[in-house]
Amino acid sequence: MKEVNMEAWARKAHFDFFSSFDLPFYNTSFNLDITGLKECARRLGVSINHSLVYLTIKAMSPILNFRYRIERGKVIEYEELHPSFTHIKPGEDLFHFVTVPFQSDLQAFDALAKQKISDRAVHLDVSEREERTNFVFITSLPWIPFTAIDHAIHFDKDDSVPRVAWGKFFEDRGRTLLPYNIRVNHRFIDGIHVGHFYENLVHEVRDLLAGASQA
Repeated sequence: MKEVNMEAWARKAHFDFFSSFDLPFYNTSFNLDITGLKECARRLGVSINHSLVYLTIKAMSPILNFRYRIERGKVIEYEELHPSFTHIKPGEDLFHFVTVPFQSDLQAFDALAKQKISDRAVHLDVSEREERTNFVFITSLPWIPFTAIDHAIHFDKDDSVPRVAWGKFFEDRGRTLLPYNIRVNHRFIDGIHVGHFYENLVHEVRDLLAGASQA
């Protein structure tokens, strides 16, 4: 990671403008086409939820604006992102926080996530989130095909960790659609950057499906 030189930063005026807002956050929701992803995950022997976590991080990481954070009053640029997501074990109704170092290979990521879940004894262990903020917080509501959602956050304008959520997928005219939401800090991320993320995510889903079909 490295500290951003604010005086030479092209985004400084935008950052300062949105810093004057009491709540510089916004949500965007859309339906993501995941037709064939369930079957793909099954063929690869991986979790569909872990696949979505993996695809999210892979799509977000190349976009610089998603890798900015505020730490100790300074703007920091991270080189990589890692997911911290919720998981409910079968038979339970309390979720666990699962923080997994991102892996470039889906099956390796899935295996590591499953091991982390198996080893998890404490539901709300956030010790792995300490000392750094290059995370993306992810949750899922597989019971609800939502059209909009909000996230629990600290009322802190310096909270620059993106929040992602998805809901219950549904069928529409032969396509499988997933309600998908992202919440970001406008001090760093504008609509165009969310648009780039959406395009990357669509591409990553298609690329995974194409690669799996050729394997």
